Amino acid sequence: MDEVPLHQTFREFTPGHMALLQNEVHVFAVPLFGDAERYAEWLSQDERERAERYLILDHRRRYAITHGALRVILSCYLGVDPSSLQFAFGPRGKPSLLDDGPQFNLSHSAQMAMVAVASAPIGIDCEKLRHLERLLDIAKRQFSAAEYAALKEVPEADRLLAFYRCWTRKEAYVKALGLGLAALDVFDVDLGERARLLALRDGQVLEDWSMLDISPSDGFVGACAVRLPRAHLLGYRLGEL
Repeated sequence: MDEVPLHQTFREFTPGHMALLQNEVHVFAVPLFGDAERYAEWLSQDERERAERYLILDHRRRYAITHGALRVILSCYLGVDPSSLQFAFGPRGKPSLLDDGPQFNLSHSAQMAMVAVASAPIGIDCEKLRHLERLLDIAKRQFSAAEYAALKEVPEADRLLAFYRCWTRKEAYVKALGLGLAALDVFDVDLGERARLLALRDGQVLEDWSMLDISPSDGFVGACAVRLPRAHLLGYRLGEL
């Protein structure tokens, strides 16, 4: 399968020292192609065991690349060996570094993984565009009333893209807070080209947050939510190591 061509906003990344400014968000696109052995050597014993549980070899390979790449990326901020990193997990499974370091989140879909890094709570979601049966029924169950109404107003030809924009933006926000799908109706996002949080009804302050479009390629939609006002986005592409 041919590698997914990335938008030019994602510059080539060579592992080395990385500095993270207070208002920056770094997003890394990780194409899930090639040999996973180089990545697998950095995994913990627990991660290797998890990889082995995948019965389909391609799923096992993608897991190894995704989690090995995450370790490489984070190690560039900390100046340590990727295999030495240890993680803790929140009540709903959101990972964090066990020791001090940047906050991060990851997502993967089809042949693409994405890692977001910031100095504040952050969430990321990336989805490959796929046809959805009963799209409006899904939206009625998962979106807020305002978002559902807005989606119904979108011309049918553009509705799939609007749905995925809404979905990824909502996923990114709840992942930033380490919450589950039950929280999807307590905030509203924009369904248009510009990624925005429109309203928060969960005690958070709207002005404290940035919502960013991080769609890596044609056929993929991605969003990042971070508790930083006016966050500055830098995109990178992680090649084979």
